[in-house]
Amino acid sequence: MRKIRAQIPIYASIVITVICIFGVGFMFRLNSGKIIDDAVVVSLEDSCKAQAVAFSMRLKDQTLVLESDAHFFENVDMDDFGEVGKILSMIGREALFNTIGVADSRGRSLDVNGVETDVREFEFFRRSMAGKTAVVKSDFSDFSDFNYWDALVLSAPIMRNGMVVGVIYGIFTNEELNSVIEGFSYDDKMASLLFGSDGTILARSNNPVLVTNRIVNFFDIGTSWGLHGNDTLESLKIDLEKNQSVVIPYQTGTKKRLAIMTPVGIHDWYYAIVTHQSVITDIIDTLSFHVIIIEVILVLAFSLLLFSILFLLKNNDSINRMNEKFRIATKQNQTVVFDFDCEKCAIEFNGDTEFIFGEQVDRIESKDFPILQRLIHEDDFSLFKALRNFNKDNLDTVNREFRMKCFDGNYYWFKMLGTFIKNQDGSPRKLVGNLANVDDVINKERILKQKAENDALTGLLNKGTFQERVEGVLANARKDDLYAFYIIDLDNFKKVNDSMGHIVGDKVLSDTAQKLCVVFSDEDFVGRIGGDEFTAFLKLTSDGKRIGEKIIRSKAAAICEKLNEVYTNGNVRVNVSSSVGIALYPEHGQKYNDLYKNADSALYLSKNGGKNQFHIFNTV
Repeated sequence: MRKIRAQIPIYASIVITVICIFGVGFMFRLNSGKIIDDAVVVSLEDSCKAQAVAFSMRLKDQTLVLESDAHFFENVDMDDFGEVGKILSMIGREALFNTIGVADSRGRSLDVNGVETDVREFEFFRRSMAGKTAVVKSDFSDFSDFNYWDALVLSAPIMRNGMVVGVIYGIFTNEELNSVIEGFSYDDKMASLLFGSDGTILARSNNPVLVTNRIVNFFDIGTSWGLHGNDTLESLKIDLEKNQSVVIPYQTGTKKRLAIMTPVGIHDWYYAIVTHQSVITDIIDTLSFHVIIIEVILVLAFSLLLFSILFLLKNNDSINRMNEKFRIATKQNQTVVFDFDCEKCAIEFNGDTEFIFGEQVDRIESKDFPILQRLIHEDDFSLFKALRNFNKDNLDTVNREFRMKCFDGNYYWFKMLGTFIKNQDGSPRKLVGNLANVDDVINKERILKQKAENDALTGLLNKGTFQERVEGVLANARKDDLYAFYIIDLDNFKKVNDSMGHIVGDKVLSDTAQKLCVVFSDEDFVGRIGGDEFTAFLKLTSDGKRIGEKIIRSKAAAICEKLNEVYTNGNVRVNVSSSVGIALYPEHGQKYNDLYKNADSALYLSKNGGKNQFHIFNTV
């Protein structure tokens, strides 16, 4: 019963999702016509604006060409048509211009073809003589010298010393202007038009099916305007005068069309795209069919998903039971299985991680790696270097021990065993393995090792371990290194044992060990080689000889000072001091036995010289 209750939210989510899919499909079917119609209209409106901007930019580019060419005539006598003609022939016919010409301040003009005429009555001439660039639709039918009756003229003033001395102009014929518009019209189901505020068509793309060549005024292309055919031309013109884009359906006979109009930004010209209403209808029908197909696919896919979910729910209990058993097992032996993604730098854990993090953590992302690194003991940072070397050396497995700080604040030893899963090029893709708490095992091994290497009473290195470590250093020593070998013998120690007993004698030995550890650092070796005899090995590899010997002597003096102490037991008082002998590497020997022998000889001098003193071996 509890399992059924736990699965109720899952089944409820499935039912709600199914209802949502069918509801969305139903609502889309109801509103798809309007949605698609609006989307297509917006797309056509954007296309119309883009073509209008492209046309405007094309004219501006050509105007800039004329302005640039006008500089060639700044220092030319405009009355000398021979000189003007030479420059015109040098400039040549500009791209997209049918011809290019220059007029002086009186309106006398010469074009690149050598034709002379008078242009002073034309609007483009008057505008440019006023110091402005101009884009004008002109009718040249009254001038027999001109072969361009209906043309678009671009003109720019020619300046000299701040004064207008002439005009340079370029002419587009109607055919050339139509070819420009045709270049912007990319769909044979649409027609593009350029018309003035009075509706006169200035240029058009070649699509007579939509707009025949007989129609010269844009407002004559329809028999009725508006969504229901009840808009008047006056209302349409008012909308256009607001200088905003206009989308309006219209009808020519029985054929329904759609016109999208937008201002060009030059005079009161407008750009229009005309298309069939059936284009939108076809899109709606096609998209509706595709929507039905998608709905069928979604229903089939969700049905498959539903059966998959039911199958997973059926097997979920057994998987949970297995995971719980695995978690209990890993918690008992404090072992965690990990999967380290080398490429994403992320770790996934399987098992109980509470003993490490204080809570169950299943994944650590790359951004949390600094937190994980801070848990590693600073003396075990070599782990990261080792992992990099495993990659560099193309090894397959990892077997490392390191200390990690757990949630209780203590460091524990862990053992990591892992195997690299590699890509085809040999680079590591994953490191899969387990992490086990081996603190008890390592501590037991460390205790056994310490018992084997250290003196049981003082905790110092025993004789064999001391010799082994010193010989290890000497084997890798260089000729310019400086080491000091000390032998320390306690004065009057036998008297302590005889008069106060071995308990006090053991205390004297323990005190001596502690004081020697204060004098020497953790990098040095300190040992007990028998009875009341101690040894120390001082490493001074980074010091010069003169400074090094000064340190050696100061250490010896500190030994004599610290070990000079009076021990009492009732009425018995015994003054315990130390005699020290020192041999130096490499001056007094390069082997352990040589250094030991010479330090012992120096110790003999300290004993015979009155005790509580030190001597450095002298070969003389």
